[in-house]
Amino acid sequence: MTPSSKHCLLVVDDEADVCDSVNDLLRREFRVLKATSAQEGFRLMQEEEVHIIMTDQRMPRITGVELLATVKARNPNAIRMLFTGYADLESIIAAINEGHVYQFLKKPWQPEDLLSAVRMAAKEYDRLIATAEEGDRLRSELASLQHRLSVLEEEVRLLSGLLPK
Repeated sequence: MTPSSKHCLLVVDDEADVCDSVNDLLRREFRVLKATSAQEGFRLMQEEEVHIIMTDQRMPRITGVELLATVKARNPNAIRMLFTGYADLESIIAAINEGHVYQFLKKPWQPEDLLSAVRMAAKEYDRLIATAEEGDRLRSELASLQHRLSVLEEEVRLLSGLLPK
């Protein structure tokens, strides 16, 4: 990711005013996409590269935990954040135990806290991508070394056949 490009944040909440307030707060530092349903969020994720997804826990038809579980399967590098206005301890425990959530936020949040949490999520996304790229580079280097080794082993085999016994 180039320093001048913005991380893409998808906010999913059935309350449009929540999406708008997150957009208003974060749009200077992040490219914010808004969805008022899980289906709309899935559609946006097919059209856009989403780095961070923030969703409400309580929505019609699907919970935030269920949404994030599906997101994890489709887009494992996206950083997943869950928020709720309810003290829904069971959903928080499920989200943590199932490994779908990077961070949990409680509504209403303080603007500084939300901004800080999303900044940390962006740094975590960058770290995951850098780690994946380094892994790819190392695998490629290993394959190259294995090929070179095979070539050298073949040369040794050919040369050993030429030596008198």
